[in-house]
Amino acid sequence: MTNQSVPGVQRTQECIGRWQHVLGMIQSAPPEMQNPVLIGLINLVMESDKKTLECIETGAPMVSTWYGNASEILAAMDIHFFNPVFNILGHMYMTELYDLEESDKISLPDDICSLIRLSTYAVQDHLVPKPTAMLAMLEPCDAQPVMHESFKHNGWANVPDFSLDYGYGTSEEDYQYFANELKGMITFLEAVHPGVKMDYDKLRAVIEETNRQYETWAEYNELRRAVPCPGGSFQGSVVAWPITQHVRAGQQKATELLQMMVYDAEQKVKAGIGAVPDEQIRILWADLAPQWNEELGQWLAEEWKANVVMDFQGYAPYTPIDTSTPESMLLGLARRSTAEVPMIRQARGTVEVFLEDITRIVKDYSIDCVIFPGHMGHKDQSATTKFLKELCKDLDVPLLSLTTSLFDERYTPMEEVKKQISEFFRVTGLSEK
Repeated sequence: MTNQSVPGVQRTQECIGRWQHVLGMIQSAPPEMQNPVLIGLINLVMESDKKTLECIETGAPMVSTWYGNASEILAAMDIHFFNPVFNILGHMYMTELYDLEESDKISLPDDICSLIRLSTYAVQDHLVPKPTAMLAMLEPCDAQPVMHESFKHNGWANVPDFSLDYGYGTSEEDYQYFANELKGMITFLEAVHPGVKMDYDKLRAVIEETNRQYETWAEYNELRRAVPCPGGSFQGSVVAWPITQHVRAGQQKATELLQMMVYDAEQKVKAGIGAVPDEQIRILWADLAPQWNEELGQWLAEEWKANVVMDFQGYAPYTPIDTSTPESMLLGLARRSTAEVPMIRQARGTVEVFLEDITRIVKDYSIDCVIFPGHMGHKDQSATTKFLKELCKDLDVPLLSLTTSLFDERYTPMEEVKKQISEFFRVTGLSEK
């Protein structure tokens, strides 16, 4: 039995216990009422948590990292990983926002990104284990380096760390630069963990499976273009995002969950069935899915017959990676990490990618309006908003710009968000559709 006084143990055990309880409730329902995709996703997350406990107990390699840091490499090297904030976000509404309230007590500016605050709180309060190494992310915002510095000052001072540096553009030269950064990361991981070596044959197998996952995700997204949309608000985001970024990469059972989503959507499209009965308003949510997406999506459907048919987290413009050589694999992972993963894709570099994505989504998904949540941590978006207003005017699609926290519903209370959206629908005439 792992000692509960060791950082991360008690919280990880609590998370596993909650998921087991949720699974029990789901599986006690009649078979036709059960959601096999949700069951499969919960099992993947629980397996990751159990692996965390195993690494704590055995001292096996375990890395703290972030999305966009090419987790395929970690799988090929048989290194377990965790994201410092993933479990806090996943259990937020099962614990009545306990961690949000506790995170208010740490000494950080009030206007700092709530995701950065929660991550710092997780390390400072020993809710996550002390890793054998830390892979830092320098994108998509300036707060990221500061966050990793705070980790160093709160118990991780002797944890070896490696920071991946990004290029600015989207040229082959930029991708090659980051591919060299990935080579440096591999060398670092091998040096920190004696006996651990990169296996490029294993990397090939992992990437071939993740290629299938991204291709299947793209198939699902194509089906969401149908009118009415076969999936509910943010549905693709909340499943595909953790599958591709937050559990061990390259698992066939993860691919099978995405295939289930495709099959279900195909049947609904053939039958003309929409997730929102009598769908009237199709929305593009121009950022990551908020933590409060479930309440928002349900309210939109019931109050306005509206559906968020696409968002940046669910939009997957990923390209297959050439697995013929180690060099082609690293180059492909570099492109995926710097130019295809959401938020990094839209926030790094120039504004053109952001505008091109919105243009494409509006046209491809028959979008009636764009909602820009204005996450309080995305300071770069203050300049982006002007470009977005001009673009939406050219596209003849109404735009609502909000100010919210994607990770803390208290920043702009849900009732205020609903009020602003309702007024927007009325003023633009969308309420009369």
